[in-house]
Amino acid sequence: MKQKALMSLALGALLIASFGCKKAEETTEAGATQPPQSATTAEMAGTTNPTDLSAITAHTYIDNVKMGHGLGTDGSIAEDKSGNNFSPGQTIHLTMSVKDAPATAAVKVAWYGPNDTMINEESKSIAVGAMTLAFAAPDTSKWGLGDYRAEVWIGDEKVSTQDFKIVDLTNTAK
Repeated sequence: MKQKALMSLALGALLIASFGCKKAEETTEAGATQPPQSATTAEMAGTTNPTDLSAITAHTYIDNVKMGHGLGTDGSIAEDKSGNNFSPGQTIHLTMSVKDAPATAAVKVAWYGPNDTMINEESKSIAVGAMTLAFAAPDTSKWGLGDYRAEVWIGDEKVSTQDFKIVDLTNTAK
């Protein structure tokens, strides 16, 4: 009799656990089919908000983030134009591979200056079939010399930080 009671109890626990797992799988699959329609610069871990992505998923969507002085024919940073030192007024390009990201997902770049001062942020949706997404910093003509950074976000996950400098390039190579 004790053995039947233990078997019934074990079977009941197994059923409860299996129903709980199935519901989690359905939630994950449903959430994975919807791309984040907006991006934020704040982590929202554990929420059901559509912008909430896991860090692993976010990093599979965005790859090969680069900064430089000019774009190549494919829309990414040209090999001979990569770099992270810029002079005031020079266009700062930031590109990334988005070939694994869902179409219409929103990507945001936040530009920060010295003392963590936010300068600007811009969001773009990934076009259907896009391989690369490119951003350019706002007008840098009034930016002072110093250390800066650009953060790349998809959904609520920061996937890259690119550090760069505004320097006097008049007498030096890029």
